[in-house]
Amino acid sequence: MRRNPLSWYRIGLGLLLLAVPMQVDGAEVLTIGHDGQISWEGDVVAGAVVDAFEPEYRSPHDPSVTELGNTPSDLIDFDNDDFAGSILPGRVGVGQNIATEIVGRGGSLTAPTVFDISDARLRIALDELITAIPNGRAFERKGNFVLGTLMVIDLGGRFGVNQLRFFPRNTVFPAPATPFHGDFLKNFELHINDGVILTQAGNPIWEFYESRTNNAEAVTVVDIDPPRLLRYIRLRATSSIPFEVEKIQIFGEGFFPTARYISPVIDMGSPANWGQLRWVQQLVGAADRVDMQIRSRSGNDSSPLAYTRKRVGLQDAAEIFLSVDNLSEPLGRREFLRLPEKGGQSDVWERGSVRDDLENWDPWTPPYSLEDGSSEEGTPILSPGPRRFIQFRVDFLSEDLEASYALEQISFDFTSPPLADALIGEIFPREVPAATDIPFVYALRAEMESGGLQGFDTFELSTGNRVNRIERIEVVDSGGGTLLDHTFAVQDQPTAEGDLEITSITDGGFAVRFPRVQEHGAVLKIHFVSRVLSFSTTFEGRAYLAEEDAFQGVLPGNATFLDDGDIPFKSDVTVLSPSVNSGSLIGNFALATPVITPNGDAVNDQLLVSYEILAVVGKARIAVDIFDMAGRRVRRLIDAEGGNGVYDSARLPELSWDGKDEPGVQVPPGLYLVQVEVEGDARSSASVRIFGVAY
Repeated sequence: MRRNPLSWYRIGLGLLLLAVPMQVDGAEVLTIGHDGQISWEGDVVAGAVVDAFEPEYRSPHDPSVTELGNTPSDLIDFDNDDFAGSILPGRVGVGQNIATEIVGRGGSLTAPTVFDISDARLRIALDELITAIPNGRAFERKGNFVLGTLMVIDLGGRFGVNQLRFFPRNTVFPAPATPFHGDFLKNFELHINDGVILTQAGNPIWEFYESRTNNAEAVTVVDIDPPRLLRYIRLRATSSIPFEVEKIQIFGEGFFPTARYISPVIDMGSPANWGQLRWVQQLVGAADRVDMQIRSRSGNDSSPLAYTRKRVGLQDAAEIFLSVDNLSEPLGRREFLRLPEKGGQSDVWERGSVRDDLENWDPWTPPYSLEDGSSEEGTPILSPGPRRFIQFRVDFLSEDLEASYALEQISFDFTSPPLADALIGEIFPREVPAATDIPFVYALRAEMESGGLQGFDTFELSTGNRVNRIERIEVVDSGGGTLLDHTFAVQDQPTAEGDLEITSITDGGFAVRFPRVQEHGAVLKIHFVSRVLSFSTTFEGRAYLAEEDAFQGVLPGNATFLDDGDIPFKSDVTVLSPSVNSGSLIGNFALATPVITPNGDAVNDQLLVSYEILAVVGKARIAVDIFDMAGRRVRRLIDAEGGNGVYDSARLPELSWDGKDEPGVQVPPGLYLVQVEVEGDARSSASVRIFGVAY
């Protein structure tokens, strides 16, 4: 299914917005938010390069319903005096009755024990308990079965609640003709739930909060002190005394603990490659109680949703994605809404399902790192390119009513035109033993059938840790003929050999340069030796055209045939090492010399320690200690958090020991032990080596 969005979406929404991106070091930068080319709500500065479309999304309360806008349930504050130009979760205002917006958020008020609730008058009265408008009606329980009556409130989300208030007619709202002000609830219990502690079926596990007997308050007030983050409230009558409730009011305070922002769909005008993503954020309150999750997705058309229609009256009717009026166009939201939900005898078509358009759009990425994204360098955009459309989503999360993030702007680098229609990459082998030198080959196929493509002459590969050596580069044409085959004389450090170059080798990867690749179907092969230190390692790559400072990411797939074990449908850029889950967290552990002689002659004066950390998810506590043979600790070299990787004295000077104890006194000659200990989330490991000290 292909879309030509500009012929239908602009007309459908009447929205054509333009922006001019900034130019920075060869790549262009587009900013959303404060001082940006596109505002948070989709307004665009004058110019003629970039379009922005109002986003559409499936309702969080009913996936079959679609809505337009930047913030489901209207929980984002776009106009905060303290954070001008920023977005952040809204706050419950002083004296704001949050019950009146329950239905709009997808919440509800039910009375599950009332058997005659089908009575229209009673149903209307129950619905009106949470409206703000006086209406002279009340939810009455004045016959049989009053005892045990339940009223269950779903706020439609989690909110800071500090007070519950309910009352009968002729109390808060005067009603002279209804002398019911004495019919308030005399005996009751209140239960609450935070929306997190649920059964496996998703039902609240209730927490008892308060009970009252012989309540004497016509306007009954229950204070929630201290305020609590709640989603569900249950009120239960504990006597047979008749009562009525005209209104239930719920008051709160603090930031909304969950709020979502959805950016406009940004049309770059032509396929673009995504570079680094950055944002500017401000923290309000305690950092350990809040989170902000930023995601992206990219696509080939202007709507991430796919609408369908189907024939009326046909069992198992096929769902069709195309417009009724124009079979060359997709079915759009406006046309979809004109179709009946359930067609009648005079109708030909009715609405089908609404789905995420996974043919033309990629799913939302995992959340980007807050630390990386807010740094000056930023973090690479994970959504694939080249793509014409891109969109961002921000989820604000908090467990503290007075804590949140404020997001000032989001910006990202991009280049256009692309280097290629697509760059397809794979690595082989894809399952290897851990902490072992493995000869790998990374293959990259260039798809270059469109006009105006630039090609590439540099490739950067992320390897997770420092490679041992880069041995060889090949380039073959689409027919398998050799265009380039070069073996490096120097393989373990940057080197230039003619028009080929190892431009960098770092702890996280390497980059190589070669004559420009511009032929459709040409395959670049890079042979290198490295180690895998975790269960799953993704070898992410990016191609560059150095003179233009242009770049393009890689799509995993079947680049070419690499070996007898290279099964095409399993081609990928991820390497697995299952053995790390059954072994030690410590890989190769070595000392530069078995004996040190710290006498100042610059020969073996220091103990140089190196080791590998394997299979750690996130961070683990790593401690390196020197012990004497009696088990007494002589010196602690390291006690810090770290992840998978190679640790040695070249990277960490602390792993060089000068033969002195903690007070700085030279230790006596003899045998000593150096221990590396790792405490991970799932398991711990320790490893020891013996060495000597002599003078």
